[in-house]
Amino acid sequence: MKLLVVDDNPDILELLSSALRLCGHAVDTARDGVDAVNLQLNNRYDIILTDADMPRMDGFKLCQFIKRQFPDILLIGMSGTWDEKTFRDAGADLCLCKPFRIGDLQHAIMEAHSAKTT
Repeated sequence: MKLLVVDDNPDILELLSSALRLCGHAVDTARDGVDAVNLQLNNRYDIILTDADMPRMDGFKLCQFIKRQFPDILLIGMSGTWDEKTFRDAGADLCLCKPFRIGDLQHAIMEAHSAKTT
């Protein structure tokens, strides 16, 4: 699958993108929602994994935009401070609370992808 990981923390971007590549995914990264939108317009991802709090465009606005323009993309929100309902209201299909294990993320990706394709 082709994934986009969006987070303003470069350490989290590196950790998640490296781990997801090891799981066999093609992964690109963005530091905020504006960069993520530009990448999506040019690349078409299967799944976008986004943080909540970021400069320029936060994860909630990113989810709202993506769901309006690309309703079939799976959106996974991740946050250590916001609740799942806030992400779901914005259009996220799933939400992970930071900190989480990479195994939990991989499991969530596979479950979400299976649910969308059935």
